Amino acid sequence: VVKDAFWDYVAKATARISQSADTVNQYVVALRTQVAPLTQDFMTQFTQEAERLKARLEKDVTTVSTSLQPYAEELVAHLQRQVEELRKGETLKAVLLQKSQELKAQLDKSVNQLQAQMVPYTEEMKQKMEQSLEEFQSSMIPLAQSFETQLTQKTQEIQQNLAPLGEELKAKLDASAQDLQAQLAVLWESQPLTIPHTWSFG
Repeated sequence: VVKDAFWDYVAKATARISQSADTVNQYVVALRTQVAPLTQDFMTQFTQEAERLKARLEKDVTTVSTSLQPYAEELVAHLQRQVEELRKGETLKAVLLQKSQELKAQLDKSVNQLQAQMVPYTEEMKQKMEQSLEEFQSSMIPLAQSFETQLTQKTQEIQQNLAPLGEELKAKLDASAQDLQAQLAVLWESQPLTIPHTWSFG
């Protein structure tokens, strides 16, 4: 009988844990559902800004002397590859800033190589392209900050919803344990205290 009471408690506790796990899964699904549109919207805006940057770089190249055209085209092709990598990468603010800085570093390196060939033209091209990259970075930072803020807000909402669930589960399990203790106490008290008949005195 005592064993039955114990396993009954285990079954009830397991059922409560399963119900709580189902609730947690529902919250996780809700979070994914709410975050997906935010991510898609951010990537759409990011792609648009990357295309604008590409167009500005191509425009900058057209202002360069014909003698610099092969070198400039190679530079822009390299920068375009960097932009494509950036579009495929992570999109939070810290990564955006890092990638933008990497683009500027690559630009400086390429321009320094060009300076040995055509010094009079490289500084003007460098300034134009740096300005384009700075405009791109300035336009992307607010978008990244907004995305990060909304994502953090959604995550906090889920955490707040799950916090009471943990307390509720603990309270239910504590109540079940107390019930089990009470049942066991009653069972022990109801058992008659007997002396085995095999004992003899005298």
